[in-house]
Amino acid sequence: MATYVIKYGGSVSGQPTALLTDLANATKAGHRIVIVHGGGPEITSWLKKFGHSSHFVQGQRYTDAITLDIVEMVLCGRVNKWLVRAIQANGVKAIGLSGEDGGLVSATTSPADGSLGFVGHVQAIDVSVINTLLIAGFVPVIAPLGLDDAGQVHNINADLVAGRIAGAMQADAFILATDVAGVKKERDGDPVACLREEQVKAWIEQEIITDGMIPKVQAAMDALAYGSGSSYIVDARQHGLFEALAQKRSFGTQIIA
Repeated sequence: MATYVIKYGGSVSGQPTALLTDLANATKAGHRIVIVHGGGPEITSWLKKFGHSSHFVQGQRYTDAITLDIVEMVLCGRVNKWLVRAIQANGVKAIGLSGEDGGLVSATTSPADGSLGFVGHVQAIDVSVINTLLIAGFVPVIAPLGLDDAGQVHNINADLVAGRIAGAMQADAFILATDVAGVKKERDGDPVACLREEQVKAWIEQEIITDGMIPKVQAAMDALAYGSGSSYIVDARQHGLFEALAQKRSFGTQIIA
C-alpha cells in the first residue's frame, strides 16, 4: 500500500471537504496517510481578537513572542483538533501533534538575523514518531512548529514542513490540498496538468506564479528533492484524488523534476 503526505491548507480548514472523506476511505483500504496543516486565516482572526495586529515582511508573518503564543494556541489547540475530529467523524482514528513532539521538526531561525522574529526554517526531520503512530493505525495530524537546539519553538511555513516530511517519509505522493484546482498560467484558465521544475522557476521569475502559490510549488520541489515519488497541488473540495493516483490519471497540477 502507498504512503501519502497531505498538506491541508488553512484556506480549507474548518470546513468539511471531499478530501477528508476520500482520505478516510483510503486509510480504511490500507494506505498510510500523514497530514500537515496550516491555519493562516484563523491565526489572523485570533490575533485581531487579542488586539494584536498581523505584520508581514515580504509575504511572511512577522512572529514576535505574543504572536508566537497565539500561533501555537491556534494551530495546536484549534485547527489541529478540528482536523482530528473531522477525520474521526469519518471512522478513522487520528492523533494530533506538532513538529515539537518527538523531535519531529528541528528548526533554525529564518532568516538568521531574526528579522522575522520566531519564524523558522526546517533543519532536519525525524519521522520515528510518525512511523510509530502509523504502525498503531492512526492518522498523524501535524501542526507546523519546530524546536531549535536551545528548545525555542519556531513558526514554520506549513507547506515547507509538509514537503520535508514527505521527502523524509519517502512518500509515494506529496499532496498540497488547497482551495484552487492547481497551478494556472492565466487567472481564469484551467489548471496546468503537469509542470517541470524549470517551468516552475521560470513562471516565478515571470510572476505567473505569485503570492501563496510560491511556497506551495517550492514545497512540491523540496519533496521531490528529498525523496518523495511525486508531488501534486489539488483542490481539497474535489472527490477522486486517490483513484486518480492509483490509475495514474491527471488530478490538479503535478510537479515533476
